[in-house]
Amino acid sequence: MTQSTNPGDGTAVAFSDLGLSEAVLKAVETLGYEQPTPVQAQAIPYVLEGRDLLAAAQTGTGKTAAFLLPTMSRLGHAERHRGPKMLIVTPTRELAQQIADVCATIEGRTHHRSYTVVGGVGYEPQKAALRRGLDILVATPGRLVDLIEQGEAHLDDVEVLVLDEADRMLDMGFLPAMRKIVGQTPSSRQTLLFSATLDEDAIGGIRDLVSDPAVVEIAHKGSVAETIDQFALPVSLEAKNALLPEVLKQEGPKRVIVFCRTKHRADACCRRLRRANISCAPIHGDRSQNQRERALRAFRDGSCDVLVATDVLARGIDVSDVRYVVNFDVPVDAEDYIHRIGRTGRAGEAGWALTFVTENDADELYAAEKLMGKVVPPFEPSYELELGDKPVELNPDRDPEDWRPLGKKARKKREEARKAASAAARKRALAKPRAEKSEKLAEHDKPAKTGGAKAPKAGGAKKDRPSKAAKSQRPGSAKLTRREVAELELETEGERKQRSRGGRRGGRRSGGQGRDGRPQQGGRANGQQTGRDQAADRRQRPAGSRSGQHRRVGDRAGRQRGIY
Repeated sequence: MTQSTNPGDGTAVAFSDLGLSEAVLKAVETLGYEQPTPVQAQAIPYVLEGRDLLAAAQTGTGKTAAFLLPTMSRLGHAERHRGPKMLIVTPTRELAQQIADVCATIEGRTHHRSYTVVGGVGYEPQKAALRRGLDILVATPGRLVDLIEQGEAHLDDVEVLVLDEADRMLDMGFLPAMRKIVGQTPSSRQTLLFSATLDEDAIGGIRDLVSDPAVVEIAHKGSVAETIDQFALPVSLEAKNALLPEVLKQEGPKRVIVFCRTKHRADACCRRLRRANISCAPIHGDRSQNQRERALRAFRDGSCDVLVATDVLARGIDVSDVRYVVNFDVPVDAEDYIHRIGRTGRAGEAGWALTFVTENDADELYAAEKLMGKVVPPFEPSYELELGDKPVELNPDRDPEDWRPLGKKARKKREEARKAASAAARKRALAKPRAEKSEKLAEHDKPAKTGGAKAPKAGGAKKDRPSKAAKSQRPGSAKLTRREVAELELETEGERKQRSRGGRRGGRRSGGQGRDGRPQQGGRANGQQTGRDQAADRRQRPAGSRSGQHRRVGDRAGRQRGIY
């Protein structure tokens, strides 16, 4: 095993000194790369030699080009209806699309054919592309396994296998899928494993996939780019939601990424920001591929100011010029904290990150501090902020190394307390508008105090009520024959429809006159009927003059109404 861990190695090397092909060097010019990053300078020679590779580096250090440039320099072309010769597996759709974009630029010079298969889109175009044949396949594990099981993806020709963000795929539970994919490839393949860390706990389960690998470790676990300033803002639970739009307005809402712990919280944050007239878009696992691509495209072109995302966006997404990052929730995994704030301060640019800290997630902040080996200083703005009644207290003299994670029972007890506090907060939030509504209704229903006589009861006096004899003279009070009932039902129905048409058409009925007595435009002269009115008249004729079909309709209508 060959190991290189010095970040300064190769910083003065040019791309032309690394042994890349002429076509790829032209693609480097098109991509705008001027000098290789440390991970590129160290990884590219090993890949060109055909060796397996284990590489770890911070996010934003050019890992994508570190494996695409050398592999596409020496990769052949697949025959028609064959391939792929190179397979790149990555955990998220956004990472897959980002790799595909860089690959498309390089293949414009090398004339390779590439395709991307991810979830959230239809199967048929992907199946058709695989049948036509291709040189490079970029895929997410779940969709690729589906295509393998359907007999559509064949990996017998794979010469180079790249596992990008391997530690993240393991965290997401893709180990069985990764094993299945690797089992479909030839044992003679070249395997390149890229990860944020080479810690045994992170990738120990897949180290056996590489054979005598070269190791490139640019940054050790927990390292953060020096261009990123970090701040913590203690806040109480009840003030947290209103604080986010206030901070964004004060600091400027342009080019900001807000990270939330769950998909539902991300959607709720978006709704609150939109009510505050801040343009934003959510990105999480429940959004379709087209929705996620539109959100990223809108953020890149400036039509969307704020991206609200879960940790699906924390790794490897290359979005330039992110001014700052807001951790609305502290992530449970300390590694995710480092990846989140790594969305800003990329490629040597300056950036900063702000983390909201409540009593529920202070321990997660302490875990991130212990991983980084330094304390996150408090945020001290030049303006006033409403932090609530009891914001959590963070000891400014704390030592990250002194923090110890909670035991299993303590974590369970804390989680129960969180759920109880959240339920109580929801109950209070619902009770307040209900109480206000009840007060308004009580005020509205209170009778007015007047000195007049009491209003008579509904229905009038007893002497005004109709007698039994009068009731017997009402229409329909006498017993009717079956034919009379049918005639009555049809007549009533015809009158109702005629009134309905008249109400809709107004003066356009027969003899339709306006208020001035003149026929309205499009109306009929006196004595003329429309086709609809004539049809209504035919329906009102006596039952004896109509066909048996109409009589059957009347009988059925009577039976439906329970008359006979």
